[in-house]
Formats: sequence, structure tokens, C-alpha cells
Amino acid sequence: MHNSLYLSMNLPCTLFETVSRFDDNSADDMRYGDMGEHDLLALGLNDISAKVDPWRFIRYDFPHPSYVDGMFGVSTPGRKISHDECVDILFNEMKELSHEFSFWGEYKSLIGELIDHFRYGNGSAFYSQQLNSAFHMRMSKLSLRSPLLIIKDCIQREFAKTHTKMYIPALLHQIEIMLLRSRLYKFNNPQDRANGLGISVHDISAQKIILLNLQKYSLGWSATVHFEAQDHFGLDVSDIKNELYREFRFFRIWFFLQHHRDFAFKPFLTNFNSVERIDNYL
Repeated sequence: MHNSLYLSMNLPCTLFETVSRFDDNSADDMRYGDMGEHDLLALGLNDISAKVDPWRFIRYDFPHPSYVDGMFGVSTPGRKISHDECVDILFNEMKELSHEFSFWGEYKSLIGELIDHFRYGNGSAFYSQQLNSAFHMRMSKLSLRSPLLIIKDCIQREFAKTHTKMYIPALLHQIEIMLLRSRLYKFNNPQDRANGLGISVHDISAQKIILLNLQKYSLGWSATVHFEAQDHFGLDVSDIKNELYREFRFFRIWFFLQHHRDFAFKPFLTNFNSVERIDNYL
């Protein structure tokens, strides 16, 4: 076993943190129950569901893919239902539509869990070991600008300068500077559009990178790095105005359930993390 020097001074140390804050419940996409029928219709949200008219609580007698706004007197046969029945139909439809974005791989069921949490979680934070695993797997692919590779290169260069002493404050400062040029881990590659990760998380809202420890040996070094991440499972007005998103009924139902004052299902924070060990020996 190598003799080691545990370099505890200045550690643990936050190496990077996004401008977007953790636990930001004041963000636009965390609002809920803040709109009435006029507000939603003004956003062009006339056609919400293919199975129910959530404005009048009428269940369609047959699938209804293209109802617009009734301005020409268009009416669709159906039957009156309760508010609770309407909620059931909308959430079931939202789950069915999620399969468009989540139809293969080990994470395909994740969006279903998130939708259930949206319905029953009352805004509480969501934790998933599956997401932790996906986050870890994303880090295992060390691209040129990946944070983990940048940290490893910085430590290795410092170690190569001298095998006897590391000046930790300067090293940490150098890592912090280099991480500003990094490409943070996200779930937005082409595969994520079909494996459930893109629709579940996509663009991570907040991230933090913490160096937990750094050990120097006579023939090398090892370090432990903690990556924390958080996303908002919620939509804001800019999301539903997006020309691509608004074309999908899935997002229109989601926005309606979140923002209509008579539904007001609470968005929530999705938390995940990974602890990574990096090292280099001669």
C-alpha cells in the first residue's frame, strides 16, 4: 500500500456552481394555478385533449384529434363528467402521449413515475436512483470539455510539475477557471429523445461540482468529486410558446394541469447526483 498524504486543507471545496440557483421555487416554471380560462385561451391553448373538453367537463364519444376553438359552432358529441373524472382522463392521456418520447431502454418508465409524482406528490422533491445511475453513466463518457476530464487534467498537470508538493489553493483556482469553459452534463443528445431521459429532465436547471478529497501518493494521486444536479418538472409561458413544444398535445396537457387555477397541480424539483472517483498512477 502506498504512503499517502491526505490533502484536506481547503476541502471539500465547491469548484463550480451554475448561476441558476438550487431550490428556486420562485422560478417561472414553478408557478401553478395562476391562470384562468381567458389567460390560457390567449396563449392559443384551445385544443388541450383528444379525449375530453376540460373547459366544459365533457368526455368525447370518440377520439377527437383536431378540435380548434368552436368559433364556427363546431360541437362534438360527448357526455358530462365530473372534475375528478376529467383529471383521470387528462393524466392517463398525458402518460399515453409520453410514449412518443420514451419508448426504449432502461429509463423509458421514468417519465411515468414523474407524471405520477406531478399528480400525487403535492410539489415535494423527487429523487430517483435511476436518474443517479443515468447521471453517472453520462459522466463515464469523457468528452473533450467534460467537467470530470477537465478536473482530472488539471490535477495531473499539477502533479507532473512536482512529485513532492502540491499547492492546493492554486490548483483549486485553476480548476475553477477551467470549469467555466466546460460543457455541463445534460440529457439532450439524440438518444435521449427516445429513451425517456430527454422528456424527464432534458436541460438540467442547476448543477454544483464539489471536490470532496484529494490524496497524493508517491506514485500518483486520487480524488473524489461530487456532482449535484437539479431540474424543475414544470413549464412556463416561454415553454408553451415554443413553436416545437406547443405542437405536442403532451405539453399542452401538462401546461393546462399546472397553470389552470381549477387544477393547479404543483411542479416540483427533481434531484440527482453522482460521486465520481478519478486517479492516475505512474
